[in-house]
Amino acid sequence: PSSWSGVLIYAVPALVALPLLLVRHRAVRAGGLPLLAVGLGVGACNALFAVALTFGEVSMIVLLFYLNPIWATLLERLVLGTPLVRHRLIGVALGLAGMVVLQGLAGRLPFPANLAEWMGLLAGACWAIALVASNVASASSILDTTNLQFVLAAAMGVVLVLVLDSTAAWPRPDAFRTALPLILGTAVFWIVPAMALSLWGASRMSPARASMLLMAEVVVALGSAAWLAGEEIGPNKLIGGALILSASAVDAWGSA
Repeated sequence: PSSWSGVLIYAVPALVALPLLLVRHRAVRAGGLPLLAVGLGVGACNALFAVALTFGEVSMIVLLFYLNPIWATLLERLVLGTPLVRHRLIGVALGLAGMVVLQGLAGRLPFPANLAEWMGLLAGACWAIALVASNVASASSILDTTNLQFVLAAAMGVVLVLVLDSTAAWPRPDAFRTALPLILGTAVFWIVPAMALSLWGASRMSPARASMLLMAEVVVALGSAAWLAGEEIGPNKLIGGALILSASAVDAWGSA
């Protein structure tokens, strides 16, 4: 079932990551709560995001996820004491306006319209938590951080699928064998490098700036959703997406 696809691309590296965590248990314990917060934040983010994409509209979920600079800015203020200067407040306002347009021009209330979209929004909040925690846990090894989030993402993904798609059968052995080359290729050449590089970079810059740089995914996601999945890119996504992207542009300009 398609709902398992997002889980399996994290479960495969988790099978390798779990023994490494056990071998490096002293370093993991030394990382303490900051390391656990990063692992939980990224793990929950990836599990929510991957499963949401199999239930909902890709472009809508991605745009809601990328409201995360709002949450990163607010968390920086609460946790790191970063001042809420004018350009940051303008960025928050633009991001919220983008969500209102994204939902409102689609004939909905200015809130996520279904569970998959709420999961996309929550995934963005979890990513913001992880970005802030990665600044605090910057002394921890990127190996430990990456391994921990893979194990937690796989575990939380299984729980999400079982709760949200309880009618889906466990993957059949023959279907699993057929899909295994693609799952392995996606995990080894795509998911693992992407997560390791994202966490390594995020630990060396402000959470809001890291969120801004990752915004390039919005453009790629909307284009690929239209091209590969045949999703309609209407005015709500174009205007709302532009406002959400402009929130990060304002933050980058103000920081510079």
